[in-house]
Amino acid sequence: MKRTWHAGIVGAVALGLILMSTVFVAVQERMGRCAAVPLIADDLLGAPDFSNLAPGTPTGVLLPVGWSAAASGVQVGDFTVSGSGRSFQLLGIANHLRTPSVAVRPGVSYCATAQALADSSSATRVRLGFHWLDASGDILRVDWSGWQEVRRWNGPTDTQPWSLIGGGFTAPPEATHLAVTFHPASDDRVYLDLIRIRHGRFPHTGEMPPASPEQTAGVEALPWPNGARAALSFSFDWETTMGGLIHSRSVDDPNVDQDPLMRGMRMREGITTTLDIFRPYGIRATYYATGYNFLTGNREQRRFMGDPTFTWANRANRWQTDAWQQQPWFSPDPYGTVATDPAWYFGDLIPLVQREGHDIQSHTFSHLYGGLASAEEWRSDLSEWRRVAAEHNVPPARSLAFPWSSSAGMSYANWQALAEAGITSVTRTNWNPRQPQYHLVSRDEPHCRPVPGHEAILACPDFYLTEQSAAEAPGVIERAINTGGMIDLWAHTEEVVTPAQIAVWRNVVRYAVGRRDAGDLWIAPLAEIADRQQAVALVRIERHESEPVHDMSSNAPLHFLVTNHSVHDLQGLTLNLPSVIQQVTLDGEQSNATPVVRGTLLIFDLAAGETIEVTAWLG
Repeated sequence: MKRTWHAGIVGAVALGLILMSTVFVAVQERMGRCAAVPLIADDLLGAPDFSNLAPGTPTGVLLPVGWSAAASGVQVGDFTVSGSGRSFQLLGIANHLRTPSVAVRPGVSYCATAQALADSSSATRVRLGFHWLDASGDILRVDWSGWQEVRRWNGPTDTQPWSLIGGGFTAPPEATHLAVTFHPASDDRVYLDLIRIRHGRFPHTGEMPPASPEQTAGVEALPWPNGARAALSFSFDWETTMGGLIHSRSVDDPNVDQDPLMRGMRMREGITTTLDIFRPYGIRATYYATGYNFLTGNREQRRFMGDPTFTWANRANRWQTDAWQQQPWFSPDPYGTVATDPAWYFGDLIPLVQREGHDIQSHTFSHLYGGLASAEEWRSDLSEWRRVAAEHNVPPARSLAFPWSSSAGMSYANWQALAEAGITSVTRTNWNPRQPQYHLVSRDEPHCRPVPGHEAILACPDFYLTEQSAAEAPGVIERAINTGGMIDLWAHTEEVVTPAQIAVWRNVVRYAVGRRDAGDLWIAPLAEIADRQQAVALVRIERHESEPVHDMSSNAPLHFLVTNHSVHDLQGLTLNLPSVIQQVTLDGEQSNATPVVRGTLLIFDLAAGETIEVTAWLG
């Protein structure tokens, strides 16, 4: 009897352990995908109260109390997972939705999820930012999820589930609160619903941001060569009459009411005047060319891009006429030559620009409107530009200036088309002060910045240099120098032809040359500046494994390795060390260069893929 009783107890205990183990595994599995677990991983974020709204953006858009956004474009919507109730609409590549903060404990794992759906022309991507706050509300750190795909809604008959997006991280020391932000990778409209924050984890999905290796304390690779404090490019939007002139919109064009043939001739004349300005100083500028710039004529009546008609070019989108909805875009072509119709074809000028070492990049083939064009139209345009440029031995474009500053409205598929075509930098992006949700960069913060979701493309800020804005130009250059950034000064070539216009450009170029010759400014084509910034970002500075941590109070040298992981040779790579350099030695298989020392700056050449061992004695 006792034996039976004992066996029963053992069996009950075993069954209990099995049940506990099963429950534990189930709880861990649910927490591992950020699912709710009653009493353990309940929702820490209360459901938004859409009946209690308050201004949640700088422009006063009403959002549930506690929720906020960077700009207009985030608002309350009525497109939901259940088909009833309210949700959030997120619009604008520079925008984000931010949750109220929730209490957290250091060392504990937290996760966030949302259901997302793109109501746009293409699927897109979204990532989450985990903003860890201290007791004072200051940000301790931001952790980023990978970019995660958000599928496209296919219309009223679409019954497929929304996309689940999320992320999970561990709260750092001293963290007391967490706020989560949702960031889009395009201007596609995204709806967000069922937003949750819980204890737990979320499977790593999407492309995670690269982890930065541990850097040697106090040693920094500066972006610009030979100790320059900033970078500057000069560029021109260069169009024949077939560019934006014959297709001109009624906004963003100060010469819209003028004869497109006369303007084409001014565009042609501007090549001679601008080359004359730069020649004495050895400056290489960028000429952003449209497709007909490469033609010496079209007597054979070639058709380009399938002879498109752009139905989006209409009065509703601020064109002067609706004619382009029926009229093929290239139909005004006179089918002549440079001799008979010099305003329409600039192929004879390409060798002049090339001979003086300037850079020719893309202003699109057709001068299309970036945010209205489809991905297919973008691919056709980029391909056609590359084809006609090759006829003049001009390499494929890797930099693009948006016509009409038309980056607003770019879908994820559009950005993908640019990336697939090899574009690595863009400029002339949206600057409209009423549309901050589309602002990739600003001249007030003059730095090239990665395009969200397509970080291999840098968006670079510009300043429109005209007679009216010329007085501001020196200050714009100085702001770039003071912030270690870059700026592009630009105009259309037709705007550098009168004596007054030429004088403005000569004066600003002379000012920039003075700063260059003082060692403060690097002047180069925009594409090269962007390449340089991306390449230096791939330089790794690591303490030598056998070297103890450097003690500034001792006489021991600082010993570290520098590796160029980019595909570009870095001439004049500049490192900023913690204090004045007294003596330095370099040791590398490929390096024969003598280092240059300027105070705390160490300057040397570093080939692509090369590693150099640096030993520096500091004062």
